[in-house]
Amino acid sequence: MTDEDWYKPDRPPAPPRQAQAGELLFEFHVAATHTFYRVELRDHGAYGVEAQFLDPVDIRIARTFRQELDQARTPREMAIGWAEEERRAFEKGDR
Repeated sequence: MTDEDWYKPDRPPAPPRQAQAGELLFEFHVAATHTFYRVELRDHGAYGVEAQFLDPVDIRIARTFRQELDQARTPREMAIGWAEEERRAFEKGDR
């Protein structure tokens, strides 16, 4: 790359990022708030596994788990365990 290549005003724009599809873990409805939630796992490779609570498509809460957090469990196991605990809190009305 030469010094002249760093700025090209007529260059076509980069294509927009495409959303990465997550793995559906579970879905549930909270009757007290009339809210439907979808919980997905997203594997970020070496960066860990993320659990996301979507209502229905916007992220409500999310957390990423890496191997350094717990050597006895995989990031996927930690993410699933956390998601199940959060689901119980949502259903009880604590969230």
